[in-house]
Amino acid sequence: MSTSTNQPTTADSLTETALLSQVVPDYINQTQWATLATVREDGAPVLRVMGSFAPDGINVIFSTRKAAAKSRHIASNNLVNFFFQHENQKLEAFKNVAIIGRAEELTDGPEYQKAVELLSARNPRFKTRVERGELTDTGIYIIRTTEVKYLDYSFGAGPTAVREIIL
Repeated sequence: MSTSTNQPTTADSLTETALLSQVVPDYINQTQWATLATVREDGAPVLRVMGSFAPDGINVIFSTRKAAAKSRHIASNNLVNFFFQHENQKLEAFKNVAIIGRAEELTDGPEYQKAVELLSARNPRFKTRVERGELTDTGIYIIRTTEVKYLDYSFGAGPTAVREIIL
């Protein structure tokens, strides 16, 4: 069985540009639910399932209630991990993405407007809240990505399946 020379054969053979500009944002956009990891004030890690998120290039936008514990956690330690994994994958083609970076609340300006548009395009419930003017108690955050981990078992198991990029 021959393989095309244009197709990557390991995670390392994916170009950094392709991974960061297309593969990872597409994977995130196709994910229904993701897990956000924050750190409590006492240093304990906390995981939460999230549905209101959208890729912005390699960065990730998400929304949550301003009064939510995760907003408080981010205020005290804004280093987060957002983990994306599709449901019901076959092991031989298993994939996931982890985005590590600093979460920053957006409050106004063009970046805030772009974030609202991206979340609205992806999430009909969020769009309805925008149209009704119901974002007063909503925090909108951007994760400024500093590290990406991409796993793809179609390249094999172990190190051949993983690509880590520090930005």
